[in-house]
Amino acid sequence: MKDSDVLRNIRERRSTHRFLEEPVAWEAIEAVLEAGRWAPSHFNCQPWQFIVIQKPETRKKLSEIVQRFTIAWEGMLQAPFTICTYVDPAMDARHFAEAGAAATQNMALMAQSLGLASYWIGLSNGQQKPDEAESDVALALAIPKGYRVISLLPLGKPAYAAASQRKKLDLLLHFDTHGNRNRKGF
Repeated sequence: MKDSDVLRNIRERRSTHRFLEEPVAWEAIEAVLEAGRWAPSHFNCQPWQFIVIQKPETRKKLSEIVQRFTIAWEGMLQAPFTICTYVDPAMDARHFAEAGAAATQNMALMAQSLGLASYWIGLSNGQQKPDEAESDVALALAIPKGYRVISLLPLGKPAYAAASQRKKLDLLLHFDTHGNRNRKGF
């Protein structure tokens, strides 16, 4: 299999929940946002918006909301920035969550390529209406009604190196139908 910088960054990206208390240059954050902007979306509708959260008091308020549904909230207090991705479902009622998720993944991968760490806090419940946590985050960030909050992505310099394992590709791969492991023709 051919290796590339993209695949290397995908393999090395980890959810890092603790950050060094060091500043991050605006140029790096801008590059991360640019990666989000270039995510794919249905018919290129680009339904996303981004809020860069830098004030400690706002990050604290968000961490109090996030702490209600996940144990991974303390990193929001340490990370110098958190990016909120939210989308307008009116632009694509069927695929808005996927578009926001693609933008978030692009940003996490760009952060990795720049030596930054991140972790994804998912907020969209996949239902027609937002749940309480998503609504509280939207209220805290003054996001207009009708938009859906997809994720919060704390960003910073990692305080540790995380390791991870993956299942072997052969265990995940099927050809033509589930259960068919015969790759005849390749």
